[in-house]
Parts: sequence; structure tokens; C-alpha cells
Amino acid sequence: MEPINEIFFGEHGLTSTSATHLANIAQETIVSHEEKLKNLNFVTTKVDIVGSPTHSEKMVNIGYDEAFLGQIRSILEEIAEMNAFCAWVREAVKAKDKELNAIDGMDIDVWCEENGFELAKEPIRPRRIYENDIIAKMNVRERNEYYQLEAIAATIGKCIHNEGPLSSARKELQNKMVKPFSTEGSGHEMLIYSHVPSVEPQKVEDIFFELQKWHRSNEQQLNKIKFDIKKRLEEENLANNQRYNTEVKEAHQKISAQISAFNKWQIEERTRLAKLKIIIPNSLQGTYDKLSRLEE
Repeated sequence: MEPINEIFFGEHGLTSTSATHLANIAQETIVSHEEKLKNLNFVTTKVDIVGSPTHSEKMVNIGYDEAFLGQIRSILEEIAEMNAFCAWVREAVKAKDKELNAIDGMDIDVWCEENGFELAKEPIRPRRIYENDIIAKMNVRERNEYYQLEAIAATIGKCIHNEGPLSSARKELQNKMVKPFSTEGSGHEMLIYSHVPSVEPQKVEDIFFELQKWHRSNEQQLNKIKFDIKKRLEEENLANNQRYNTEVKEAHQKISAQISAFNKWQIEERTRLAKLKIIIPNSLQGTYDKLSRLEE
């Protein structure tokens, strides 16, 4: 098994089917919450028909109130939480499928090399180390923190960046404060709309900049991890190249591999891998419990 995939599995946990099912439930929760944010609006609009004998205003839109404004962060936190769970589970399912396919498609010569049988030829230049190789050496907490930071960054950014629901609602609120009235039609059929903030504009600004600050803080943590990964890449690739230049001068011993041993390994390894369960990191246990209750 590739080192990058080992971290997902253990004797206790979820089957791929159960994990995928819970991820689908999490995705439904994400969609539900995103629908709430998609229609963010902090403007209450009334309309009065010019020439109407009663001159009574009609309510045509009610903006979200302060109570809902206060829920935005918790909604985003749950979306990020569900995204982090989905990221872990889907990567684990993908890893298991990849490993099963790798066993089925394994070539005996490759298997011999992986099991320490050196071929009678010059050493192969070591494979360049990539980001995934460094990530593979992270423990559960570190790997999950990396996925969570990416999930949080994407979640917040989707809401506050240009064209995001909160950013758009904020711009609309600012525009309607400058132009509190608008008209449609003309003459006796003219409609006059009045636009009134449904929450204190400053509170919208406060939550917007609070989320920006949260996003920056999250980005700083994520960038630090990425910088450390890049540094380790350079160091390990340099060490590998230096070791290769030394080894290329040495001769290699012949190898022997038995087809029967290889076939036995394939059967046993596939059986072992099929029995492995997808573990749930400690920080995702609460999310797992929540999703498990939803499916009851």
C-alpha cells in the first residue's frame, strides 16, 4: 500500500459503502445550508401604487433579520465541518479503490522490486518526491488539519468573495441605502419601491470583516503548512539525488521471484485490504455522530 493511503485505514471504522452513504448525507446538509446563504438579503421592500385611493403600501420582500445574521457563522462552520468530513471520506474511498486496482494490475517485476529483490541492472534514478509523499508522512491530526484548513478556506471564500452571497447582499444593502426609493412603470401605473435595511448596516459590516479576518487567519495557517511541505520536498529530493549518485557506482545483485509467491501475495493482500475499515479522526467523530443520527 502506498504510504499516502495507509493513514485512512484500520481494523475498526466504516466500510466504503457506509462512508459514502454518510458523505452523501453530509452533502445534502451542505446543499441545504448553501441554499439559505444563496438567498441572503438584508433589505425589506414595500411598494405603493401611485394613484391608489388607499395609498397603502404592500410588502413585497422581507429581509433577513439580525437573528439570522447571527447564524451565518454557525452555518458556515457546519458547512466547513461537513466538507471536511466529505474530504476525508471521499479521499479514503478513492485510496481504497486505487489500492485494489494497484494489486490487480501489479506486475511481478514491480512486486519483486518492492519486496527487496534487486534487479541486475543500474539503479533507477529515485522517483521525485511530490507533495503527496510529504502529506503521506503526516499523522491523522496533521492530515485532517490540512484538509480542514482547505475546506474552511473554500467555504468562507465562497461566501465573502465577489459574487458570494454575503458579499452580494452587502453590496445591495449599500446601494439601497444610497438609493432608498426606486420606481417601475410610469403615470398612474407607476410603482414606487421603498428600500429599508432589515438589520443595522454596521452589523453587516462587522460580520463581513469578522469573516474576512477568519479567512485570513485560516489562510495563514494553510500557507505555513504548504511552505513546510515545499521545504521538505526540496530537502528530500536533494538527499535522494545525492544518494543516487553514490549508488549508481555500485553493482546490483540478481533477483529471483516465484510466480506462485506473487499469486499468493495478490490473493492475501486483496483479502486483507478488502477487510480494512475507514477510520474516523477524533476531530470528525462529532460530525460522524451527527450524520449517523440523521440517517436514523
